[in-house]
Amino acid sequence: MANGALYGTLRGAWVDALAARPRQKSKRRRGAGSGQFRYFESEAGWIRYYDSGGNKPPLMTAPDGPCAIEHYAELIRDLSGQFRVICLDMPGNGFSFPAIGYGFGLEQTSNMLLELLDHLQVDRTILAFTCANSLFAINLVQRFPQRVTHLVLAQIPSLAGMLDWKRYNIPRPLTVPVLGQCLGKLWKYKLASGWFSLALPRQSEFKPDLRQQALAALQGGGCFCLSSLVQAASHYREAQLLGVECPVLMVYGDQDYSHRHSRFESLRETIPQARLIAYPGCGHFPNLERREDYVRDLKGFVMEY
Repeated sequence: MANGALYGTLRGAWVDALAARPRQKSKRRRGAGSGQFRYFESEAGWIRYYDSGGNKPPLMTAPDGPCAIEHYAELIRDLSGQFRVICLDMPGNGFSFPAIGYGFGLEQTSNMLLELLDHLQVDRTILAFTCANSLFAINLVQRFPQRVTHLVLAQIPSLAGMLDWKRYNIPRPLTVPVLGQCLGKLWKYKLASGWFSLALPRQSEFKPDLRQQALAALQGGGCFCLSSLVQAASHYREAQLLGVECPVLMVYGDQDYSHRHSRFESLRETIPQARLIAYPGCGHFPNLERREDYVRDLKGFVMEY
């Protein structure tokens, strides 16, 4: 058994996997095979994805919880004019259901991304990931540089900065294996609802709709395995994120209260060549709150390199 799988089995992630098993039966009701959403079975679990198809340059992206693919509908529309957009719910988030033995590890998760690329017969892609999901994208580029042309990140400092983020924002009980997963299930609506107040400016016009979509996903059987993710993050190592050589752009909002202690410039400690763009007045979701600017900056960055 791989180290990541062993970690997931012996620690608390198995609780999330067991809780998700009955929900897998609902995956066809979530559009599997309908032409809008599809599923494939990876070693990490059943993964829901959207693929706009065509011969344009591939771009893979994924929302971070408690957001799901539905949150990205307008972003996908705007990007699809120039790119073949592949958008997935990460394992344990939205309607992607984690497998027994999936431990939310860096290499386990980047292996899943590679599985999806292979499943779709995509040789090389642009990766556009946000927050903690950015760590999985960075690890994929480090291990398989020939598969990625550009890396576009959002709201991500260094690994040390992300661990500080966890310390400031995650209730301590959620960091305890098994107890955290059980409390996560009990508190899922409270955690999801409260997240948007923490992550967005107080008067944000986006807050009601983003919150409503997230709660609807949970009510429809979606996952939000926050506890398993933050527990696994304590075992990530900086060596798993070093050596990225492709062009890297990182955008960030400066009004994200959850990142009030973060120095986004610290990403350059891991990726010295990263170009950083700040979006003043923006919260945690620059690709949604400032969608037009984000799409413009992403397209310009890809064209430049």
